[in-house]
Amino acid sequence: MRLPDFIIIGVSKCGTSTLYQYLYRHPQVFMSNPKEPEFFASRNDENYAKGIDWYASLFSGAKPHQVCGEASGRYTHWPKFPESATRIAQLLPQLKLIYIMRHPIKRAYSQYVQNIKYNQVMGHQLKVVETFEENIKRDSYVLDVSDYMKQIEQYLRFFPRESFLFLFMDDLAQKPTDMMRKVCRFINVDEGFDFIQDSLIAANVGSRHTGSFLRSQMTAPLRSIPGLPQFAALLPQSVRDSVYKGLRKLPYYETSLKQQYIPEPMRPETYQKLLERFREPNQKLAEFLHCDLSSWSK
Repeated sequence: MRLPDFIIIGVSKCGTSTLYQYLYRHPQVFMSNPKEPEFFASRNDENYAKGIDWYASLFSGAKPHQVCGEASGRYTHWPKFPESATRIAQLLPQLKLIYIMRHPIKRAYSQYVQNIKYNQVMGHQLKVVETFEENIKRDSYVLDVSDYMKQIEQYLRFFPRESFLFLFMDDLAQKPTDMMRKVCRFINVDEGFDFIQDSLIAANVGSRHTGSFLRSQMTAPLRSIPGLPQFAALLPQSVRDSVYKGLRKLPYYETSLKQQYIPEPMRPETYQKLLERFREPNQKLAEFLHCDLSSWSK
């Protein structure tokens, strides 16, 4: 039975899709399909209820020389999913954990936008769409996920500091080669693999990640065809991009895109209040990581 050697546990909207895409191309790495099995944290525990055999089946195609991984951002959505760290530690006590972060306020707003787009893509046309301010007043969910130190602390109860690799989305966007070498060293695979030339996704970290959820939903009918996801994984990224662009031009999808609601921007006064809200958590994180996070204070 094969189980993950490492998991990208978050953070949602911080480049986990890009990191997954990079690792998917490495010959010594086997990444789960789907990207986010959400075994340890799913709505109503529907995936956890499927059992370990189901989870292990996602890695059954791995070759003996490959390390296995997955990327479920929901594993660091405490306290909404409070059991993730405990469950992971019980099943995978030797696991390596990768955690990638960005400016917490911008991340929270990005997740809010994604949640709205999720409702639209799934056909949930809400009569009244909450503003960002209304959303965080009603539920602190997107802010909780951006409290990185609190999320990390859930795992520090079970895993030593050396089990973690902490990254920043800006670094992945600006110096992808250096960051991927660091990741490869951490998971013990060949760091000489040329991710940039092979995958051709380095120059577009932000825009690719922004549209990754919509892309996933648009291609869902194709992924349900037996054998097609495996075949698609063998195709160059440029070919898959062309297929996606073709889908976007179809009348149904083109109409859906035009009708998408564009959320109101965050109010300046809200941004200032959130700078104060995250000041202490960011300071604590900076001390823990021994790094400069002063750019997050503005």
